[in-house]
Amino acid sequence: MTSTEAIKGNSGANVDAPLTDDRFLYSTEGGIATITINRPGKLNALLPDMILEFSDLLERARRDNAVRCVVLRGEGRAFCAGDDLNPEDRFKYGPPDMHTRLKMGYPRLVNDILQMRKPVIAMLRGYAVGAGFDIALACDFRIAAPDLKMAAIFVKRGLGGGCSYLLPRYVGFGKATELLLLGEMIDAPQADRLGLLTKIVPDDQLEAETYALAGRLAKAATQAIGAIKNARNQGLGCDPVKGLEWQILCNVDLMFHLDAREGPRAYVERREPNFTGEWIDLQYDAFDPNYK
Repeated sequence: MTSTEAIKGNSGANVDAPLTDDRFLYSTEGGIATITINRPGKLNALLPDMILEFSDLLERARRDNAVRCVVLRGEGRAFCAGDDLNPEDRFKYGPPDMHTRLKMGYPRLVNDILQMRKPVIAMLRGYAVGAGFDIALACDFRIAAPDLKMAAIFVKRGLGGGCSYLLPRYVGFGKATELLLLGEMIDAPQADRLGLLTKIVPDDQLEAETYALAGRLAKAATQAIGAIKNARNQGLGCDPVKGLEWQILCNVDLMFHLDAREGPRAYVERREPNFTGEWIDLQYDAFDPNYK
């Protein structure tokens, strides 16, 4: 994909705000937003302030109606090597309690990605370990180069908890226990056999394959994808009756979007649908910009 000029990141979700943090790159083209972790000298390891920046860029993509798909990638030879474990000011963002950690820890990104009502693709090469592994698992698709290495490496650092929510949902309780408690690296073929990857492609085709999928998703029924993701997330934590209720609510939600009419019409008319992701206009009064 020939991307637009990458613009450098900042801390603001306004889709038109200038960006200043060069540890991230952000670009949009053809309905696709690309967020690149740009810290190749540290294998794209994350510092706490980078987590805030990353979250802001995800919010920027969420708010931008022109964005229909999001691609996450890392600059250089790794996707993300996890949290940067160098000393830091542990109290800069408040006491290291649960509330602060939910705000500043990488699980904030996992939650942002899971709840994003747009498809998210991880383009993976090199290392996706620790926080990088969990972030990749939160994405809807994972396109990988053959050199990919993944690991829930936390236990080897005397740490824990990371990947413990998502990993069992991919590989089952027993295999997840093995990966979590041993923290060993798995290569791309192993990850693929475990169902952790969408596909493995040659390194020189990684970008083309990723953006081919992104382009397809950017033309799909974005709002349907978002509603399906939400029903999936809710269904993981409830009984069958509630799960089916969320399934029904998924379609109720979509009745407020034009795509829910375009899809059936296109089928009846034997043509390809033109999905736009637009809401039905409920004819609210015009917003007064001077209202305070």
